[in-house]
Amino acid sequence: MIKVNLSEFIHAKPGSRETIAFDIGNTIIDDLDLGFLKGKLHFTRVAYGILVEGQLDASVKTECTRCLTPFYAPVVIELEDTISLPGADLTPERPVRVAEDGWTDLAPLIGEYAWLGLPVKPICSPDCKGICPNCGGNINLGECTCGDTTPVDPRWEVLRTLVEKTDRS
Repeated sequence: MIKVNLSEFIHAKPGSRETIAFDIGNTIIDDLDLGFLKGKLHFTRVAYGILVEGQLDASVKTECTRCLTPFYAPVVIELEDTISLPGADLTPERPVRVAEDGWTDLAPLIGEYAWLGLPVKPICSPDCKGICPNCGGNINLGECTCGDTTPVDPRWEVLRTLVEKTDRS
């Protein structure tokens, strides 16, 4: 949970504004593991709710698409959304609202925007070598010991005979 007190915005005039800084350590939002969350969010009272906007830097635990090793990927969360006022219905478009006591949980918004900020194919490092196509071993941890027993697709076997013929010539 990432709770923020927005009670002063419930009855405030449109245009009222406040900035809140975040520096949160490891936290879990649903199935998303954040290593850290830092940045500033600006809250502005608008006619239909509270506009929240800003940028948060985070690290999200994910899996490398090359070697399948878990790691924390840096993510920049560009947040711009509206928080509903007390009594409003929650909808997929507006999953967050201020409670009657003025507190609101920003976790659903931050989690949604963090997922959007993740790279499509996260890679643990630019020089990641991936896994062996034969045995599935992580090549980053050392040379593969399965040997050179790469199965050849039978459709390409004709090319091997051509290579062998040119070697003999």
